[in-house]
Formats: sequence, C-alpha cells, structure tokens
Amino acid sequence: MSFYDQPSLDSDAVVGESESRSETVEIRSSRSKKRSIVWDHFDEIVGQKVVCRHCDNTLTKHKNSGTSHMKRNLTASCKKIGDEEREKILALQMDDLFDPATFKFDPNLTRGLLDLLFVDGELPFSVIENRFWEPAMRSLRPEYKSIGRQTMREDCVAIFKAGRDAILAEFEGLDSRVSFTSGIWTSSATLGYMCVTAHWIDKEFRFQKRIIALKQIPYPHSGRAIAHLIEKIWNDWKLDDKIFAITLDNASVNENVVGHLKKKLENKLLFDGIYMHVRCSAHILNLIVHDGMSIIETALHNIRELLRHIASSGSRLQVLNTILDELKLPHKRGLTLDCSTRWNSTFAMIKEALGLQEALLRYVETSSIVGPSTEEWRDAEAMARGEQKARNS
Repeated sequence: MSFYDQPSLDSDAVVGESESRSETVEIRSSRSKKRSIVWDHFDEIVGQKVVCRHCDNTLTKHKNSGTSHMKRNLTASCKKIGDEEREKILALQMDDLFDPATFKFDPNLTRGLLDLLFVDGELPFSVIENRFWEPAMRSLRPEYKSIGRQTMREDCVAIFKAGRDAILAEFEGLDSRVSFTSGIWTSSATLGYMCVTAHWIDKEFRFQKRIIALKQIPYPHSGRAIAHLIEKIWNDWKLDDKIFAITLDNASVNENVVGHLKKKLENKLLFDGIYMHVRCSAHILNLIVHDGMSIIETALHNIRELLRHIASSGSRLQVLNTILDELKLPHKRGLTLDCSTRWNSTFAMIKEALGLQEALLRYVETSSIVGPSTEEWRDAEAMARGEQKARNS
C-alpha cells in the first residue's frame, strides 16, 4: 500500500457515522489513564464504544487498542472540529508515529513525507541529485533507497492531481454558488499572468478558498481576451452554472471583461448579474489615499527621485553609506521605493526617507542632484504623522 492509499479510518473501527447517542453515556470519574487530549473529544458509551462529541461518529473501543483510530477520525473524517484542535491532533499523530519505542521504518511513508516536503517548501527536484543527499538520508536510515528527480516530479504531480480532483468533486456536489477574485501580474520576462481564486461556503458552512488557475494571458490584454480566459477556467472546473460574483480591480478594461462574461452566462446568473462585478476594495482604498496624497505630490516626487537616483547605482549607495558611517547610522543595502498600486508602500518610502533625512541632505550637498526643499520635508513629516494616527485609530 502506498503512502497516498493509507486509509483515513480503520475499517473495523467505524460503527456508524450518525449512530444514535441514546445509549447511556458512561462518564468515569477517574481519567488518570486517559492522558491523551483525544479523550477531550470523545465520550464512552455502553458496549465498548466511543462517540465523537463533534460529529457523532461512533467507533469501537478494543482493550489495549490505543487511540490511533480516534485520532484519525478527528483529522480525516470529522468535519466539525476546529482547525486549531485538528492541528493539535495531527501533532499527536506525528509524535506517535515517530515514538522510538514503537517506530517501524516504512519506505512508503518516508517517500510520501519527502514528496510533501518538496511541495510545501517549493524545493527544486535537483536537490535529490546533490552528492550529499543520499549519504545524509542513509545516515538517518541505512536501508533508505533514494528516488530520482523524475520519480519525485511524478509524485508531486500526483499530489497536485489528487488535490485538483478533490476540489472538482466538492464543486460537483456543491448546491450553492461560488465567487471569485482575479488579478493580473507581469513577470520579469514581461509576460502577463492571471490568477483566479474561488471562494465558497462548504456543506459544513465553513468558508473555503482555493487558487484554481494561474494562466498566461495572450497579448494584447483586451477585455475579450481576459473574459475568454476566465470563461475557459470556469468551464474547466464545471462552474459556469454556479457563479455568483467576481472581484476585479478598477482598471477600465474590466468593465468590458464583465460585459463579455454576462453575455456568455446569459440566464445562469442570480439577479440578472447585478451583483456579479465586485470592485476590489483595496484598489478603491488605494485611489482614495493617493487622491489625498496629491496635495504633497511635488514633495513625494522629489523624495522618490532622490531615493531612486541613489538606489540605481552601487557607487552612489556607497557614498550614502559613507555618510551614514559619519552619522553612526547602520548601512543600507538598498532603499525603499513605492509602488503606485500600493498606498502603504508610499508611506514606507516616506518613513525611510525621514529616517535618513540628515544623511540625504548631506548627500544632496555633495552632488549635483536637486533634493526636496525644507518645506517639502515638512509636508512629508506631516503626512507620516497623519498615517500613523490612522494606523493607531
């Protein structure tokens, strides 16, 4: 049996997922032997059985059988236990699994955990080919036999496909609507990519969200091209009849995107699609803040250009660090520049510039660049104080 085929519950342990709890609950006064926190989630009932306090699953309780099947119920089967409690039980499972007194080497388990390590850590498969990889692993377990990078890749693809199929199955059984958020980024190679995230309420009334696509957008990034890609993603996930709303930024092209999507979906939208387009609150806030900062636009421009001038050259940065030495201030490896779509990055830039104000003034004196005026520095200080008050409120 492979790591991925491990059963979530012992086949002979589950008596019934919704068996009646009408049987008399036996509450024992002494719990000295039940040291595991697992017992905080189960009640004992007559007939060598225990019942989960969260989901009513009833399990058999054999003498000296331990609590492994109870832990598996809480981590793999019970849908009503909180995430924090589930993490505690998972930690207990790991402790039991690697108890030196009972440990038994399982190559499938080791391989599965390594697969998860590579996925979670986003490690390159070439790590396996490092000349110290196998000696390091065999020092932990001499009988360990390493797999190749291609096998590791296949394992990770299998994990991806299993996760995708699980989400597809959940979407198929969903009797409610799904909402989406989408954003577009440009890579260092100037290629455009779209990320689409699905948001929904599951059958246990818990909020869920998953990234369901990260796709390259063909140029040009017109409203029709973006809408076509989103529509294809929805069709791939069989969600075209379960759509409620989509949140996009405030770019003018997105009005065309939503217009194209509404035409394609026709009568499948609730309320004739009135609530389909939700504008991104972060972008709206960014527009509001930048509108407010327009009163010190000249000061911001001059501070930004001064920092950019220094950061763009290693020799200029070295001159600044020499000045910082004279002022007994720490060196800077780089300088903070703001991003037009993130208002808080502008305040981060102002804060750093104010912290380096004396050094920057000395730098301007020794160079030909024109820096911010005294009045512009005062404007920046006032803006920083206002931002701090907003954060504290």
